[in-house]
Order: sequence, then C-alpha cells, then structure tokens
Amino acid sequence: MACTCCTHKNRADLDAAIVAGESVRSIGRRFDVSPWAVSRHHTNHMSAALVAVSADAGATLVARIEVLIGNAETMFADAAKAGQGAQSLAVLKELRSQLELLGKADGTLDTRPVTVVNLQTAPEWLAVRGVILSALMAYPEARQAVAGRLLQLEAGPS
Repeated sequence: MACTCCTHKNRADLDAAIVAGESVRSIGRRFDVSPWAVSRHHTNHMSAALVAVSADAGATLVARIEVLIGNAETMFADAAKAGQGAQSLAVLKELRSQLELLGKADGTLDTRPVTVVNLQTAPEWLAVRGVILSALMAYPEARQAVAGRLLQLEAGPS
C-alpha cells in the first residue's frame, strides 16, 4: 500500500509543514490525512536532508552553524582523500566563511571598530594639568610632588 503522504497532491507543502515543526495532528487535519500517516511519512519516506533540517529546526543559530561546519569538514576530508583538489579548495573556502560566521555568532570574533583615545595628549587633560600646576605655584614643594606623581602616571606602569 502506497504512503498517502507520498502520493498526496500537495506533498511539497506537506513536507514543508513537517520541516517547519508543525504538529502531525495539525498537518493531518490540513491535508486530510491521518496523523499516523504523517508520522510514518516523516520517519520512513522523507529525504535525509529534509529530516536533518527538521531536526535542526529548533536548534540555536550557533548549534546549526556548528552542524554546517561538521558537514563541511566531512566533505573536505572526502574530497581530499579522493584527490579532488578543486573541490577540496572550494570546500575549504566555504569552511572558512562558516568559521567566520560562527565566530561572529558566538562573540569570539568581534569585528566592531575599536577607538583608542590617548588621554595624556587630550587637550582637556593638558588644560586640567596646567590648572593644577598653576594653582600650586604658591606651594613649590606641593607643586613638585604633584608634578612628579603626574609624570609617573603618564609614564605608565614600570
């Protein structure tokens, strides 16, 4: 006896509903087939690729990227073992982009621009330093002590 889902006139939509994670009961009602037929179809007749997509549907982005990386590594190993240099190179390029995507997704690769501000040469700091040293003109020992300490801070840790 043929699978009612495999021979259904809207099989592509039925398969898409399974992959999307819709319940077998809902799919059965929508396509007028039994929930058991939908379940058997999913288990026994859907392609391995669609089943994998279905299994990954609830996974996090990072987990899905890691699955893609695993697949690419397997493809690379197979192509390299078979001596297919062009295919190996193509898979490596794809693997590199997947690793970059993973780094961005999990936060280990931060591509945001970095701004470095050197406070020691900032006009505001130079003005504050000048005001402090000017205010201490009447107190030469205090001025010398503050100036020495500021020079130490500007030199950085030794």
